[in-house]
Amino acid sequence: MDEISSSLLNYYRYGDRKYFEKVYLFYMPKMLNFFYFRTFDKHISEDLASEVFIKVFLNTRKNLFNNKSFNSWIFKTATNQLIDYLRKIKKETENTFLMDWQDEIDFENYNLWDSNYLVRNSIFLKKELTFENKNLADSLENLTNLQKNVILMMFVMDFDYKMISDVLGKSQSTVRGIVFRAINAIKNELNNDKRGDKTKC
Repeated sequence: MDEISSSLLNYYRYGDRKYFEKVYLFYMPKMLNFFYFRTFDKHISEDLASEVFIKVFLNTRKNLFNNKSFNSWIFKTATNQLIDYLRKIKKETENTFLMDWQDEIDFENYNLWDSNYLVRNSIFLKKELTFENKNLADSLENLTNLQKNVILMMFVMDFDYKMISDVLGKSQSTVRGIVFRAINAIKNELNNDKRGDKTKC
């Protein structure tokens, strides 16, 4: 049993906050990344993440979670928190960039994405892509929504393969395949751009 699953089990059994603190310290940075990715505001991100963890704190002991079920639950809780926030903002502003949100999130087709964020924060991609390129945004736009969301969870939210597989309900080998194809597509697109630039010269 991994440390997070063990902490969840002990918190469920004993209610000792020291076990919940381990869960909090593990997931809080991921929640901050998730909200900052959509709001680009540190303070709003901190507020939204705090609201998520209030809900998590109040409800975690009501269910016996393992790591897999908790990953899916906390991600869904964060997504719902974001949707509620954006709905509220949409009512208060006439800005057109806010999309119409659906009650249910379909991770196969729904795009939690802003590729410009990854250009500005390309450190998230360096580990796997090993490059920085001003054309990165354009290459990302050619990915499928599922590929984009997997890249988002891996490089922005810092989810590992297991966590992504838990959220999407797909095997880790499937997730690895999605990442592999997405990275190859990005590299191919960037290589095409380089060849195009040489042709122009």
